[in-house]
Amino acid sequence: MDIALKILKYVIMYAPAVLGFHTWLYAKNPKYYFLVVRIFSKWRDTNWSVSVDYVLKEKGEVYQKIEGVLKRRYKSDRYKRTVNMSNKKLYECGIFSLLVQDDFDTGEFSSKKFFVSISQLNVTFNSAEEKLRELRELFNELERDIRPESSGYNLDIYFKKVRNPFFGLMVQRLGKENIAHFECFFPVSAIVSKNNENDKNKHFLRVYKEKICINESSFDTLEETAKRALLFR
Repeated sequence: MDIALKILKYVIMYAPAVLGFHTWLYAKNPKYYFLVVRIFSKWRDTNWSVSVDYVLKEKGEVYQKIEGVLKRRYKSDRYKRTVNMSNKKLYECGIFSLLVQDDFDTGEFSSKKFFVSISQLNVTFNSAEEKLRELRELFNELERDIRPESSGYNLDIYFKKVRNPFFGLMVQRLGKENIAHFECFFPVSAIVSKNNENDKNKHFLRVYKEKICINESSFDTLEETAKRALLFR
């Protein structure tokens, strides 16, 4: 009993100091803040929107090449074309819809681009890595077949049932209703330590009130950035 009382005494004595130190770290140290967020909030329900633009010299048989990739990857039972216009096509591929369109018919205003987008893709914390891998394999295969001059990838991650943890602790305390616009651009290394200190690549996030955005010229880099930000890899 004496030992139990001593332990209780020390707990009562040092609890305020420990709690105060935790509160200070939570408010002042970004890495500690996101560690706590990761432990207690798994971001189990997010919506992803992926968009890509490919710059090409000519239209050629790009749609046929894209369809060839989709047929190889998703077979007949998981793939179908639901919209078939000359400059816009919609494909149902497994669990997502893939919209492909181009602006080659806009004359002098054409940017010579093909646009690919996947919207409203529901992703849980546990399935995020699998979805990133599937998207990387798809886009890498598309690039090998259509051979664009340049590529631009964008991933928007919307937080549905939980507050955007990247919105910032102090900003959340002000109340979202008091903030008309919020935008922040910072390197992922500010919240996640790099595994390889010799890594010269910079990985950045753009943060808004309800979402985070990742923009990269390579989906491989986008995937690595997303893993560091969402999975703390």
